[in-house]
Amino acid sequence: MNLRSHHLWHVAIGEPPPGALPRAHDTVRVGMALGLPAIDALVADGTGVGPLKYCLGHQSLLVPVEAGTFHRWGAAHSDCVPGTRTGRWVCDGYGGRGCTGLWVTRPEPVAVSTTPAAALHEALSRTRDRMRAPRGTPVPQRREVCRA
Repeated sequence: MNLRSHHLWHVAIGEPPPGALPRAHDTVRVGMALGLPAIDALVADGTGVGPLKYCLGHQSLLVPVEAGTFHRWGAAHSDCVPGTRTGRWVCDGYGGRGCTGLWVTRPEPVAVSTTPAAALHEALSRTRDRMRAPRGTPVPQRREVCRA
């Protein structure tokens, strides 16, 4: 599993750092292969990114977003679940196993409590489109002919 990022993160094992999440928030669940590049793109664009949880047991990324997002999420690449706690609830529906993983936060002077849902949705959609598009048509090579 690759948890590579081009940006710095603070890592917390277990629960998120105290005060990192607002009491009311929803959580977007997305696979790591799609979620990590999208989060990296948000950070590179200068978008404030809140705490994230790498769920190692489910190979997913859990991204807290503002409350009320789950009503309007409607995305094929991820789902959004309502919630007000930071515990096991975010992995409901994954076969009863609890989430095991790492909470990470950005080392910013002013901490962001949640990732903006609209920006996350757009970044996930752009990343998914890039992953689905063919890498390009191979350029035919000129055959060399040996003339003897």
